[in-house]
Amino acid sequence: MTSSPIKSGFVGVLGQANVGKSTLINSILGKKLLIVSEKRQSTRNRIRCIYNDPESQIIFMDTPGLHTPADRLSKYLLRQALGGLEGLDLLLYMIEPWVRVKPYDANIFENLKKSALRKILVINKIDQAKESELLETIHNYSLLNLFNEYIPISCKKGSNLDRLVWLIKEQLPEGPRYFPEDASLDRPESFIIAEFIREKVYQLTYEEIPYSVFVEVVEIKERNDKPLIEIYASIHVARESQKGILVGSQGAMIREIGLLARKEIENLLGIQVYLELKVKVSEKWNESELQIVKALGGPE
Repeated sequence: MTSSPIKSGFVGVLGQANVGKSTLINSILGKKLLIVSEKRQSTRNRIRCIYNDPESQIIFMDTPGLHTPADRLSKYLLRQALGGLEGLDLLLYMIEPWVRVKPYDANIFENLKKSALRKILVINKIDQAKESELLETIHNYSLLNLFNEYIPISCKKGSNLDRLVWLIKEQLPEGPRYFPEDASLDRPESFIIAEFIREKVYQLTYEEIPYSVFVEVVEIKERNDKPLIEIYASIHVARESQKGILVGSQGAMIREIGLLARKEIENLLGIQVYLELKVKVSEKWNESELQIVKALGGPE
């Protein structure tokens, strides 16, 4: 770590499910570290992603999407999201050009008003806004007198992301590099690998299956005789009936999950990968607080 002062600090990214929080962080870092899905509850952990340049280190805290909890798992994820506000230097709250303040946001803002934390409202998906929707959205949210800055962006188009990074640096204090300059994530490679596998389950399955799954990387082994990494992982489901769906007819579904996940993992590691997946039943894991904490690795 360097002792010379730079702009550094911890930046939380909060917002309703599917507004683009993980996509934003991936775009700023210039690499895919966080899984992306249109389905709810794709982000399950508070994850620190680290942006480095010569003058700054920004530690982004990705959080589960805010939502109305319907079961023990979703209640746990909501606590993870709101618990991520502690120890931050700055908060980015993401919305879309909704024009009116969403009632769910208004409820969350009641808690945010109690915090002296500096806050930036980030309006994503401006490429989808029609006519005056963006200006009306900014106006209506500004009436709350909650945010220090307002910035419209498009993660999909890359619009205004440089401006957002500049604004973040302006708000952060001088400080040290909390992580090495080559660090991008505060989790081991096994965590990212498990997440990429889970992303493909979200992509290829429907109804309750994605929300009944957690992934465990059992072993990562580097071969000595060739440039190849062997990865053995288990996909856990909550009920026996879900196992057959995930395996698919003659193993078709699990092969497709493995094929797509392997491509992502090879892009991450920069080396050929052999990936072996097994489906296991961990009965009702998503209905027990202890099992949920164990499966998801516990709060970070």
